[in-house]
Order: sequence, then C-alpha cells, then structure tokens
Amino acid sequence: MLCIELSMRFNTSPYCLLLAALGWLANPLWAQVDIESLRRDHQAGFFGSVAIDLTLRAGNVELFECGPELSLSYSRAENTFVFIGSGDLGWEGKERFSNEALAHLRYVRALGSRLHGEAFGQVNYDRSRRLDFRGLVGGGVRWALISPGESSFWLGSSLMFEHEQNELTATDSHAAQTALVRWSNYLSADIKIGEVAQLAGTAYVQPAMRQFDDYRVLWDVVLKVSITKALSSATSAAFQRDSDPLKGVAGSDFSLTTGLALDWN
Repeated sequence: MLCIELSMRFNTSPYCLLLAALGWLANPLWAQVDIESLRRDHQAGFFGSVAIDLTLRAGNVELFECGPELSLSYSRAENTFVFIGSGDLGWEGKERFSNEALAHLRYVRALGSRLHGEAFGQVNYDRSRRLDFRGLVGGGVRWALISPGESSFWLGSSLMFEHEQNELTATDSHAAQTALVRWSNYLSADIKIGEVAQLAGTAYVQPAMRQFDDYRVLWDVVLKVSITKALSSATSAAFQRDSDPLKGVAGSDFSLTTGLALDWN
C-alpha cells in the first residue's frame, strides 16, 4: 500500500479557491473525516489542504484506489467558513467504484478569545456500512480549555438533526429511514512535541437525545514528524463505534495509515 498525503496553504485569489471547491463538488467523493483535526483557528485569510491516499495492487487482483481529501477555509475578523470534502474512489479491472464520500460546511463565530459559536451541515454515504445517504444540520458552542497557542485543547457540544437512508437485507429489522436529534460532544487536542513533532487528536461521543443507548463514538489521532522544513511523516489511527449497526455490519471499525506530508507556505 502506498499512502501519500499532500498539504498546502494557498496564497491565490478567492476565485481560484472557489473554482477548486466547485470542481471538487462536481465529483462527489466524500469520505468520513475528523473535522476538528482540519481546523486552523489561529490563521487568517484563505488557506487549504489537499490529501491523497493511494493503493495499488497487481497480480490476482488489479486494483487502483485513491482517497482524496480537500479542505478550504476563509477567516476574517470573528468569522470563519470551512469546507471539507473527502472520499474513496477506485478501479478494479475496468470497473469504477466509490465506497464512501462526505461533504461538510461549517460557519464559526468567535464570541470571545476562548468561546466560539458554530453552525454546520453535512452529507455523506458509506457503502461498506450500507449507508445510502446521511444528511445533518446542527449548531452549538466550543470552548478553549487553555488559551490557543502552539498547543490547544477544545471542548465542544452541539445539537444536530440527522436523517439516514439505509440499504437493508431481507431479514434486517433495522429501519430503512431514520430521523432523530443527536447530542454531539467532543474533546480535541493539538500538541506540539519538541521542535519537530505535532500530535493532534479528537474524541467524539454522539448519543440520540431520546435514546441514550443509541450512540456513536469516534476518535482519531494523527502524529506528524518533520523531516525537513517542507516534508514530514504522518501516521494516523482512527476508531469508530456504532451501537446500532445494520444486520451483518460490524459495530466497530479501526484504521491505521502512514505516509508523507508536503507543506507549502
């Protein structure tokens, strides 16, 4: 498996960034991502990042798979707008497939140096979990446990309305469509380790408001170690738990990825 991650900050015009975002939206390749690890609260103006994971297999199975990820942000005064898209696209033989995809849009308003209000919307699907569509909208607040600097710790809480459409088997008693309100809570940390390493992680807990035993848990940890000023290694681990999966779908998922990151300032 070859995994390559490319990250960059754009110093181009707003029109170029808008065209890039529209081009990405025209091909819906969004996958599950950790929104918190992609924030850049301390930066102003336009900036963004592009990441790609690549898998190539030859022999008994001819497979090419890539996982593109795009994030664009614009910050001015107290206002920040964030767009994130990620996905999984591949070809097996001559057949194209897409396993999962996500698009996320978020608005953040600074209410003080350590308190932010935010509103967000998201759409995604995940064929490995037989999720045909998920759409959600919500809003809440986030609070800095310590003043943001080279290292930061944030605590967030929000309410979100979620609608899902699922692909069921003949014997699955799970609802084909669900609509409910979830209480989303997270703790995120971004820690500088010495002069060359950065550790970022987020843990989410999302119970249903009317049924707390229906919950989701997600945590994600990313370690970056600088090799040169522009090049660094990146290793990430992610875990996801769904207390009410579809029949035949595992309730827990774990992934481990390692690669390289290249930055442009």
